[in-house]
Amino acid sequence: MRKNVKLFAAIILFFSLLLTSCGSKDTSSNITPKSDVIYQVMIDRFYNGDKSNDDPKISKGMFDPTYTNWRMYWGGDLKGLTEKIPYIKGMGVTAIWISPVVDNINKPAIYNGEINAPYHGYWARDFKRVEEHFGSWEDFDNFVKTAHANGIKVILDFAPNHTSPADENNPDFAENGALYDDGKLLGTYSNDVNKLFHHNGGITNWNNLKDLQDKNLFDLADLDQSNPIVDKYLKDSIKLWFSHGIDGVRLDAAKHMPMEWVKSFADTIYGVNKDAILFGEWMLNGPTDPLYGYNIQFANTSGFSVLDFMLNSAIKDVFEKDYGFDRLNDTIEETNKDYDNPYKLVTFLDNHDMPRFLSVNDDKDKLHEAIAFIMTSRGIPAIYYGTEQYLHNDTNGGNDPYNRPMMEKFDENTKAYVLIKELSNLRKVTPALQYGKTIARYVSNDVYIYERQYGKDIVVVAINKGEETTVKNIETSLRKGKYSDYLRGLLKGSNLKVERGNSENDILSITLPKDSVSIWTNVRVK
Repeated sequence: MRKNVKLFAAIILFFSLLLTSCGSKDTSSNITPKSDVIYQVMIDRFYNGDKSNDDPKISKGMFDPTYTNWRMYWGGDLKGLTEKIPYIKGMGVTAIWISPVVDNINKPAIYNGEINAPYHGYWARDFKRVEEHFGSWEDFDNFVKTAHANGIKVILDFAPNHTSPADENNPDFAENGALYDDGKLLGTYSNDVNKLFHHNGGITNWNNLKDLQDKNLFDLADLDQSNPIVDKYLKDSIKLWFSHGIDGVRLDAAKHMPMEWVKSFADTIYGVNKDAILFGEWMLNGPTDPLYGYNIQFANTSGFSVLDFMLNSAIKDVFEKDYGFDRLNDTIEETNKDYDNPYKLVTFLDNHDMPRFLSVNDDKDKLHEAIAFIMTSRGIPAIYYGTEQYLHNDTNGGNDPYNRPMMEKFDENTKAYVLIKELSNLRKVTPALQYGKTIARYVSNDVYIYERQYGKDIVVVAINKGEETTVKNIETSLRKGKYSDYLRGLLKGSNLKVERGNSENDILSITLPKDSVSIWTNVRVK
């Protein structure tokens, strides 16, 4: 009888655990990566380490040494990026997201009489070769080796949705979308005997998923991933790059490819690297975007996380346009419910497709506050190259291509550089910032006080983007005692005293200086 009771109890326990695991969202497990801070680099605009590849013979005439034609190559390359790894490491960065380095077209696209070169890397011709303007396989391997030796992962931007600009009625335009397999021509857009491409014209309805997936993104020759030749080619290509040591993939134009194919692509990658960092670019136009639901489905089921455009929209509203902090807090709460693992979302202030922060609001205090937020908020922060140097060009509102200036300096003492460094170090030592829950303690138009907690580790952040103010009677999980500002006044932060109040622990009163960020923690940082 006793055996039967034990057996029955074991069965009950098993099913209760099963039901618990099915009914709750366990976001503290399967967190990959945990403490990464990503640095996004557009290789051509970072640093010229090898002038011999500035204007290669095979693709001559697309380099501008004067930096006046913003749509031509300017000379940044893999050797230059490798040379600057110590600078990147100095910020506490643990992963570099590099723009595409696959071989791009050798003939420019001429628009309105102006040369347009693929300096950005998104006009591929051969996914199995390295773009000669950036270097060779040897240069790439040395970059990866050097990055790994410095504790930095390599995330490759990969764009399997399309090849290059093409005009079906004009085969001489650019390279006519040509696709090569390690030098062997597979087909062009106008001579597509293997049906490698879609031929449905350009996208007209940007809210229709079928249009997005079956039509051309602008005039880019749209690959048909359901074609077995294309499917195998793209998967073999990414396996080749992983064989050269990359650690992850940023998937370009994710919503423009069938979700099931993307899932199979992710499965292919996990088959060669089970710990790969995978996230996709699924652009959203704010909280009312009609494709938000598909974005959630993609992030939760495809094997790829996503860049957090929803949070980015809120960050811009709050720090650039002076919306109240409820806009930011509401977005955090909503996305935490919608995404199965919000801790894998990649958060950002700027990227290569939007105006830089300072082009919209030329206020360094607000920029520092926004940086402090993404470095202490849930998700994986990505810093766009040059943000730490206040790099921006405001021509045409700072829109593409003026959001892609040449890196001008590598000063390790700017306030933004030091801020990223300090908060990277804090992220490394505490799971509270890596995947701790977020509790809003105080939210007003100008002040946001939130707490990140995991186990006994606690970090409290207070951001004041307005005038000096005093807030009272704020609950906290920090124990009674005095806490110094972790940033040691870098952003004019205050020290904190926690006392016993109506709840177990209270901040009875704290004065927050104008445009300040204060961070308090019980975690010891060396």
